Amino acid sequence: MTKDDKPQRMDIETLQAMLSAEKANALAGLNASSLASERADAMAYYLGDMEKDMPTQPGRSKTVSTDVADVIEGLMPQLMDIFAGSDEVVRFEAVGPEDEEAAQQETDYVNHVFMQQNPGFMVLYSFLKDALLSKVGIVKVWWDEREEEQRETYYDMTDEQFALLARDVAASNGAMEIVAHTMRTMDGSVSIEMTKEEPREEQAESPDHESREAREAAY
Repeated sequence: MTKDDKPQRMDIETLQAMLSAEKANALAGLNASSLASERADAMAYYLGDMEKDMPTQPGRSKTVSTDVADVIEGLMPQLMDIFAGSDEVVRFEAVGPEDEEAAQQETDYVNHVFMQQNPGFMVLYSFLKDALLSKVGIVKVWWDEREEEQRETYYDMTDEQFALLARDVAASNGAMEIVAHTMRTMDGSVSIEMTKEEPREEQAESPDHESREAREAAY
């Protein structure tokens, strides 16, 4: 900036946004500390541990009313019925008649991934229970790529069948491998054992208990 350049005046909206962000950052530590204390108390109440607030007296009754646990456990069936009580946990709506088939395929696929490839019911259950007990429920989602090996055994194969299978194995570029084969001398048949690797990609989901402390400042 030269001497002739004049500083630009910041508009009021930008200044308010900056101050709001700084205020939120300053209070994040206080909020996180307060939430951690409240969550610890909530867990103690859920477990019926009242030693912090109402320590037991010698010779007096140690009976504790588990109201927190009763309320949470009483709400869970109703909430699970709302989110997982039907065959479709999520449904895609078509924008027009030409999108109906695609929307149905997307609905079927997402429900299959969530409920079949993943423990969708338990993910929802843990997510909702965390929200009731700890004031926030977080689910971590990632894409998992891995290879699965399948072992197959064939008995009493003829020489022609073995030759065809060996050709397929050679053309698989290492995806299939013959690990053992036995030639029977009586009838000339062959028994083999082979492995087959199939790449598999799927979406994985689980309740994210580790990330909660890192994200509680946002609440």
